[in-house]
Amino acid sequence: MTDDSLIDLLSQWPGRFRFGRLAVALRTPERLDEDVLVDAVLRGIAEDEDEQSAFDGLLREGELEAAEYLLEHGPLPDRAGLSSRLQALAERRKELRDDLRDRCDALRKRAGDADLASPQLDMAELERRCAVSWPETLRLLKTAETALEKGLKAAREVLRARLADREARGVTDPEWAESSRALIDAGLLRLAARQIDDGTRGTGPERVPPLPPWNPELSPAQLLEWHLDPVQRKRQVRYADWAPADDSARELLEAYASLDDGGFVAAQRFATAFNAYVHSDDPDRVGPEEITGGYLTHVTRVFADPEIGRFRPLGNLDLFIGGPGTREPEGMDAMPPYVAVGPALATSADRGPCAVLALRDLLQLATLRAGRSTALVRLLGRQWPLATFVGRTPDALDERLGPDEATRWSTLRWLLDLTGLGGIVVADALAFATGWDPALLHVFLHALAERQGRAGGGERWLSRWREDRQFRAVVEDTVLRPLGPSRVVHIAFWAALTAAPAGEEVTADELLAVTQLAADLVPDADVLTAAMAGLGRLRLAEQASVERIRLRRCGVLTFLGERAEQRLETALRDWAAHSEAAASEDHGHAVRVWEARRHSLSPDYEEYLAVLEGSTPAGDLDARLARQTAELSLDERSVAGTTDLVPVLRETLGLWQQAFPGVRVDFGGPATAVVRISARAAQVLLYELLANAGEELAGSETGRLSVHVEPYGDEWLVDVRDNGAGITYPPGREDLVFRAGRSTKGEGRGDGLHRARDIAEAADGALLLVSRSDGHPIFKGAHFRLILAKG
Repeated sequence: MTDDSLIDLLSQWPGRFRFGRLAVALRTPERLDEDVLVDAVLRGIAEDEDEQSAFDGLLREGELEAAEYLLEHGPLPDRAGLSSRLQALAERRKELRDDLRDRCDALRKRAGDADLASPQLDMAELERRCAVSWPETLRLLKTAETALEKGLKAAREVLRARLADREARGVTDPEWAESSRALIDAGLLRLAARQIDDGTRGTGPERVPPLPPWNPELSPAQLLEWHLDPVQRKRQVRYADWAPADDSARELLEAYASLDDGGFVAAQRFATAFNAYVHSDDPDRVGPEEITGGYLTHVTRVFADPEIGRFRPLGNLDLFIGGPGTREPEGMDAMPPYVAVGPALATSADRGPCAVLALRDLLQLATLRAGRSTALVRLLGRQWPLATFVGRTPDALDERLGPDEATRWSTLRWLLDLTGLGGIVVADALAFATGWDPALLHVFLHALAERQGRAGGGERWLSRWREDRQFRAVVEDTVLRPLGPSRVVHIAFWAALTAAPAGEEVTADELLAVTQLAADLVPDADVLTAAMAGLGRLRLAEQASVERIRLRRCGVLTFLGERAEQRLETALRDWAAHSEAAASEDHGHAVRVWEARRHSLSPDYEEYLAVLEGSTPAGDLDARLARQTAELSLDERSVAGTTDLVPVLRETLGLWQQAFPGVRVDFGGPATAVVRISARAAQVLLYELLANAGEELAGSETGRLSVHVEPYGDEWLVDVRDNGAGITYPPGREDLVFRAGRSTKGEGRGDGLHRARDIAEAADGALLLVSRSDGHPIFKGAHFRLILAKG
């Protein structure tokens, strides 16, 4: 301890505001001594701090109470500067509180996965400490983590003993045992216990054993020499852990050594050995073809594991075998992702189509008895372009993730595992941050890949993405892009986030109230409530109608909600300055976006959307897309897939509402409705069905549309009704509605419902006209029923 007079002196010293560590130290005078005080002052002098840098340093370290003390008692900056610092302090406090909650949730999840009691966490005390000092909060968390690790260690030993007992009794196969050990090592003890007790095989990347960590005392050349020398193998005990798992692994390494000699025979020997290693139960003999710099052949069934087969259904993988002096493959840039092996090939620092398997990789692979093909893909996936697993577009990612949350969770974990971007913790963080919006998830995954290997990248960056100003702008743009240029829909979005946090329902009255509080001049109430329904095009909208809106609770919307009031004021000012002519143009763009939906199955649809993003499509592209749609051949393959129809319907109805404003939309259905049809085919089908109703109700002040989804046995029924004039074909001739070229709307029309029925039937479903008119007391117009098989 030091005397009180020194503490009193330093507490009153005007220069103390330039020393951040001194401000922290003075918070707990009962724990001070002279060494701590002297060190704080000397380090501040050495780092040449001023008041601003001291404040920034405290904020960065999470010493929030000390930073607040500097603001309250230090030399006052100008009013604008003080306001920005107070805002930065509030945002950092909120960010650290969210980080705390995420870490506590992760601890509880680890305990749950291990079937252990949840850690005793005093959240009130932790949040109080978090508001004061993040380092102190971490020390408290460390205590809980240590206790959990102790429990995990004991539980692991129990399961390892049970597994050893089963192995001793000869009731296991080697691959099953390796899978069980991998689950134990990953801390998934509940799954491991179930697998050990009932003999089943678990799922997920954690069940596949990882590659052994490389021993830095060995060089790959040394280890290969040991493999090739039978005398040395017997006397060098330190290599024992690196013994080849079986004869196929030993032959793989010996075949690699023969590549130094070059030639067709060596290339064929390696290709055959590689295939035998991956599939020792049924090896394929392959014949390499000579090309520039080496030989080209393939490895069969690399993606044979059903859990990774979704990323490359054909399963085969091109293999380039380089000659002794070949440093890189030539003329293969246009190839799909492939693998290359050769004595002189080197791994690239950047992702590309060529993934090089170096000698060290092969030596690690040779030790595995189980999970060989998956371990191989792990090595390759860290080098291949991210699009290999993620797809080139958010829609492609959405298709790969699958329609239900359990499938999406499993696929995301595999995707992260195979690309080397993280494990369960990263998957948790991504799912919460993005709310499973495929466009947001696509952006976050690419950002993770770009920052992989950098200081502060990976999982660390993901926990602090809000601090990345450039990325924040990309995220906001990604969220708002589906809304198009409509200023009123943007106002509705920011008003919804201002009225209540994401995850809570906002009524039309609440949205109108916050809008009127934000500005004197606001859009008409009917226009705003119609825009509320337009928010249904967002994947993050759980519910959207003219009466209420609820956005999905997720990290991105929580972040945007903190800025919603300011963004709402800006959007209202922008709207007020906008002319009626521009508003008319805005509606014209909304109509073009809606009408683009009918081309969703055409090859150039993505290009069309990209052009439409900035302006009216060029005439040649417009005509080309229309021609592709007209010539499209519909069969089972063209519509194959599974889709959750509910979010597709909500997004489609949101676009429809923008194209046909003023029409009231009633939508009812379950939270999910998985059907056997691809998302693109569902988009076209729904467009053709709803466009008919939209044209009937366009311009009506009392127009109403009803869309209702309900299960019926093994099928989903989608009923679409409107209160228009109905179908005017004579009774008994309802079949004319679905004939190509037949329409009551004039020449050149009549293909839409015909195409919709063809799509439904190609998906093993049906499209029916239930009634021409007067089938409902309110919705007196036509009643169509879409029937789709459950996925």
